[in-house]
Amino acid sequence: MNMILLKVFALHLTLLHIGDANKFRVIKPNVIALEVNGNPMKQKTSVVLSCGDQFDNSEIHWRKNQEKIDVKGNRVEVSIEAMLGGNFTCHEESGDVLNHTLVLVSPLDFDKAILLRNDDKEFVTCVARNYSGPFHCSWKWDPIRNGVVVFFSASRNSNMLKCSLDADNAGLTCEDLQCPFSEEVTRINLTLLVRNQYRLEEHQRTFFIHDIIKPGKVDITKAENDAFEWKIPKTWNQPCSFFPLRYEVKVVSHRKECEETSGEGNHSENHYVSETHYKVIGRKSYTFCVRAQDSFTNKVWSDWSQHKVMKQKSRK
Repeated sequence: MNMILLKVFALHLTLLHIGDANKFRVIKPNVIALEVNGNPMKQKTSVVLSCGDQFDNSEIHWRKNQEKIDVKGNRVEVSIEAMLGGNFTCHEESGDVLNHTLVLVSPLDFDKAILLRNDDKEFVTCVARNYSGPFHCSWKWDPIRNGVVVFFSASRNSNMLKCSLDADNAGLTCEDLQCPFSEEVTRINLTLLVRNQYRLEEHQRTFFIHDIIKPGKVDITKAENDAFEWKIPKTWNQPCSFFPLRYEVKVVSHRKECEETSGEGNHSENHYVSETHYKVIGRKSYTFCVRAQDSFTNKVWSDWSQHKVMKQKSRK
């Protein structure tokens, strides 16, 4: 029945809005969006909804957001003002629900307001821990808005990827089955639709896996007599001869954290090495920091791993 409704909605809405500045699109069965150019707060649009062809000869009643509205019949015309969309349900005379249509409003010329931008001015952050396929995309909701994910998809070369929404509604994980040893030719296209009440926003990201590679944290396995050793991240591809990493080593004051990069008394020592060991020379108490980066892309660093070394002052 959903597929029948999908076709009915698409037909009616196309016929209704030929030559109109605004247009509808079907997001998924039972969910449609009015795309509005200009200021949606000053606009009013009529929409034709259908309960379903099988109800043509039935007495149908309608409600908007559970409130009765003064229209009857299988096909009805309703008005959408500003961004006051709604969930329209059709009922038989007894009150039982027969079907529903969620009508959203997508303002094309308004600034995005449901998600927050990250440090790179993007609304969606995507990270891959290796080249083997899985990647994770996340976002942050504006704290004053109750955001909901309406739809998401990811594809490469017109092939849909398998994705699942995180339990906290703030991210998704996708599987890309491309061989990790092969060269990427086409980008991944990610689409995310979110809503706050009946306002809809669309977010797009396009990227290669090698654009979003961020190694996991390294595991410091030895910290004795100022000598440190570590292992490559557990999530990184093997062999390291084909997927080489380089490391940034930093030695800072024991009062500092690795993320701190400036300020008096920092006295940091930064070194870049390809080996997985390092010897600290001539320091008293300090914090040893190490992180990894893909040697081929030289883009995103892993998060810091750290180890604090506290030395007692010698008595004279």
